[in-house]
Amino acid sequence: MNVGELLFELRHNILHDRSNQVGGDGNDRLWSDATLVRYIDEAQRRLARLGFVILDHRNEEACVLQTVAGQADYDLHPSVLAVVSARRDGQNGDLLRVGHASVGGYQLPGVQPSMGENIVGLPQGPALAFQTDEGLSEDCDGSVGVATMKLFPTPDSEQTIRLRVIREPIYRLHVDDLEAVPEVPEHHHIEMLDWAAYLALRIVDVDAGSPNRAKEFQTSFSSTVALARRTSMRKLHAPSRPGFGERGWSWER
Repeated sequence: MNVGELLFELRHNILHDRSNQVGGDGNDRLWSDATLVRYIDEAQRRLARLGFVILDHRNEEACVLQTVAGQADYDLHPSVLAVVSARRDGQNGDLLRVGHASVGGYQLPGVQPSMGENIVGLPQGPALAFQTDEGLSEDCDGSVGVATMKLFPTPDSEQTIRLRVIREPIYRLHVDDLEAVPEVPEHHHIEMLDWAAYLALRIVDVDAGSPNRAKEFQTSFSSTVALARRTSMRKLHAPSRPGFGERGWSWER
């Protein structure tokens, strides 16, 4: 559905916002088109942020990282919430994901050194591993929120790293472009209108409705987010089983 269709659905079929309900010259509305489109935009961003519904590997802005020789740390695109996997052009397999604890050199007694500990001391060369748990970077205006990636070893040349990411929508929805289509999957378009309706009804208004009605939309949206998140996590993680006496731990295909 495009923005215009979602706006009509929200105004007429969910909020029942018609001019003949509020009187006036026939053009009165409780909410302007611009306001409702802004709420729809916030709804899709919230669904993507909490429900992990946008899994992407195609968008050139969010999913391609160009390295610089001698630089290990990179800010990712502002829309990126998490990196699922990364692969360097020319490499058959994915880069190894390592965590701060392993690359920091901490080692439990009796535990063999991990690749993460060994990889820190490698000389500059093609990227072999990455981590994204070093926190968020600070922009020049003082705002914080851009995810970062650290590569091991430090690249010795320009390299292309292709990412699979969970992200927010890149483009904002606006009342001036009613033909635009939200970036969240289409089967969530109607569901996300629950949050837009909640935003519209959250302030008690004798004409608009009651706080109980707003709460119902909020609860419905929360259920949508919880189900979407569980579904996304099932897609991202393969089940595993213990293989005692065989190969240690193995993946169940």
